[in-house]
Amino acid sequence: MRNKSFQLSLLILLLAVLTACRPAMTATPALPTPPLLNEEDLLKTSIVQVTQSAFQTQAFLPTATTTPTATPLPPVTQIATIARSLTPEPTATNDLPCNKASPGVPFDITIPDDSHMYAGQEFTKTWRLVNSGSCKWTRLYKLVYYSQNAMGAQYEHFLSGEVLPGQAIDLSVTFFAPLSPGSYQSNWMLQSPDGKLFGIGFNADAPFYVKIIVTNDPTPTPTITPTPSPTP
Repeated sequence: MRNKSFQLSLLILLLAVLTACRPAMTATPALPTPPLLNEEDLLKTSIVQVTQSAFQTQAFLPTATTTPTATPLPPVTQIATIARSLTPEPTATNDLPCNKASPGVPFDITIPDDSHMYAGQEFTKTWRLVNSGSCKWTRLYKLVYYSQNAMGAQYEHFLSGEVLPGQAIDLSVTFFAPLSPGSYQSNWMLQSPDGKLFGIGFNADAPFYVKIIVTNDPTPTPTITPTPSPTP
């Protein structure tokens, strides 16, 4: 019993010593109680916190750099060579018109240009023409009066024979000099059986003519004897 009392006393003494050695505790001021938030405020606050956290996290992440990769070029496709055919050589074609006349040699067989005639004098004009076309002149071809002064001549004269291309023919017409002095000209052309006129020149559209000068001199210009025409 005595031992128990001693132990109890010793325990009380030890507690007293420990209490005396413990430093005095400073009273901690009470924190203010935060105001209560409703659901809408809590949602806004959560969004703001999540956004700030995302920005902070992205700021510390290393920036990824892209390295350009070389794109390989497609292979070149060889185009097959096209075999071209040679240009054919131009062939000679007959570009001569069907009906065309050219002056013969000599052209004026009788009555050269500006021959002097007295009023009313009869004379015969003869031309030598060459068939320079590609068609044959038949007896249905005619020598016809074309323009200016007919000087009393017959308007149409059938050819005396056929004329092949390249051949010549002498054509004659009888005229009468006008009664008044002056210079006169009579134009003539050839006519095909279908009524088409043609003559000399590049386009076969130029007439041939006789040209005289009528004077009061009763002595006429000597008439040249025509050269015999070659037989077609």
